[in-house]
Amino acid sequence: MSRIFPLIFLFFLFFTSCATAPEKEAEKKPKQAAPSHVESKYGILITPKNIEVFEVDNNKEAKDLDRLFAEANRLFDENQLEEAKKIYTEIIEADPEYKLASFCRYNAGLIDIKLKNWESAEKNFEAAYALMQKPADKRDSLLNWFEAARNTGSWEKIAETGGKTIAKFPSNSFLSESDKREISLRYAEALIMTGNIEEGRRLADYWRLTILKENPRHEAVYIPELALAYFVLGRSFVKEFSDLKLDETTETLEEKCRRIVEAQAKFLKAINVGVIFWTNASAFEAAKLYTDLYTEMNSHPVPDDLTDEEKSVYECELWKKISVLLKKSRKTLMKSIEAAKKIGEENEYIDKSLEMIKEIDQIYEEKENTCKK
Repeated sequence: MSRIFPLIFLFFLFFTSCATAPEKEAEKKPKQAAPSHVESKYGILITPKNIEVFEVDNNKEAKDLDRLFAEANRLFDENQLEEAKKIYTEIIEADPEYKLASFCRYNAGLIDIKLKNWESAEKNFEAAYALMQKPADKRDSLLNWFEAARNTGSWEKIAETGGKTIAKFPSNSFLSESDKREISLRYAEALIMTGNIEEGRRLADYWRLTILKENPRHEAVYIPELALAYFVLGRSFVKEFSDLKLDETTETLEEKCRRIVEAQAKFLKAINVGVIFWTNASAFEAAKLYTDLYTEMNSHPVPDDLTDEEKSVYECELWKKISVLLKKSRKTLMKSIEAAKKIGEENEYIDKSLEMIKEIDQIYEEKENTCKK
């Protein structure tokens, strides 16, 4: 039976080197005191756009649409989201040129985000951005569009829109310096996800260094753009990890482990900044690294020369060694969710984390039952 264990030992040897390094680094850092208030997601605004004072309009149809708009906002405030979305849509369909059509689009997009209807949110915010006139409204629509497009995986569109927006920065007076940095970092992430990894990494690192230079070390906390910069840098190594497929060589496994170490180091930095949304995002991405490596190792072909009995032993011994990856994932996700609950945070990464925990628990139950038998 000794011939079935070398590959298992090899996996375990290299996993140990890649999975424990980030935790040791974290232990060296002094713990920061918890803030009385932790800033949440800054790109998405959850307040619906409303017009408190309407111009006098003698047009009966316009007045009817005004009343419908006010009713939709009331339903939104009462959290009757689907009913509100239906009315916003009816207004847009009744009169695309209606004076508040841009706000109908914007508010419908907010509802889509709350309901995780990302494709619809992307379309609504893109339309709202084109229609909005006031600088602040245009800014909000653009940043919300970036978040929605990110969740649909529209990386090419983000790269194109981000690049065009960056090119017009001097004339985009409706954007603050903070907004410009966020857009640049969204663009950097899109570059990474479309295969321009080094270019995206350089841009993210530029903003990381710029922000740190502007803020003394003890003040470099609760800065959303800094957390985002670290997150994007982490994503660059996740992309390389995903692109590198496990094979029969030890070199490939070593390379994948190095990517995990690099990614986790950046995600830990993002978490230490203290912005809860990027804490949840970074924890999820780190946990996904563990589960993805587990999936690859678990699906690695069993040696053909083993008997059926030996194959069963092989699979269970491999499970014993790599199940620690799933334990690590679950622990990371639970800590992230607990941090969010303390301040009442809700975002898509919490939902994704909860779903991943369910999957991990199912795998554990199935594998443990199989190996006991």
